[in-house]
Amino acid sequence: MMPFFISRKKFEIELSRQVAEACDQISAEMGAELHDDLIQKLSIFRLYLDRLESSAHNAEEAGQLLLNMRTDFESVIQTVRRISRKLMPISVAGSSFQEGIQLLCQNMERPGAGNIHLTWSGKEEPIAMTGKTHLFHILQELIHNAFKHSAAWHIWVRVEWSAGHLVMEVEDDGTGFHRISEFIDELRKKNNTLKMRSNTLGALLTYHQGQKGLLARIDYKLE
Repeated sequence: MMPFFISRKKFEIELSRQVAEACDQISAEMGAELHDDLIQKLSIFRLYLDRLESSAHNAEEAGQLLLNMRTDFESVIQTVRRISRKLMPISVAGSSFQEGIQLLCQNMERPGAGNIHLTWSGKEEPIAMTGKTHLFHILQELIHNAFKHSAAWHIWVRVEWSAGHLVMEVEDDGTGFHRISEFIDELRKKNNTLKMRSNTLGALLTYHQGQKGLLARIDYKLE
């Protein structure tokens, strides 16, 4: 009994450490996104207001400032939507897995700035609700990372079904293609939420060099 107790205690300690690291990473990423993106854009509006006050008697300059404000405000709205989607739990009830993925890709697409191309092959098989939720979150984070960290214009999401097996791929055409090997080494070392969710599912998450950028693959043996 003693060896079992020790191994269980070590397991709980390691699990707690991984959970804490994952939570810290999420907090750091969200804080960085709020500070580096949203707060900076809102700060620009303060400058716009100051300039509007000084341009009160110059209709042409004031009109141009209002046009710029309208454009930047749309950008702020998109940023808020992106952050809220990441915080909002994914609803997978009442729809098939593929329907949920299609809706997720539609919601995360950025018209004119980032396109998501979704394809699938094989016949869809049932997945437990817990598996659906984790797989959706993994896919969501991979797409988010491709847009944010690699500045991708195009993302290809491929879903492949076979007997008792599911493979999902997320490939981008982001910048830094010559540093893909370095990126892959860094990703393999990270103990992040992607790895944590994959381990929880018993799925295998791997990274590869794609045709134009990074390719992430999730191999999941269906229960």
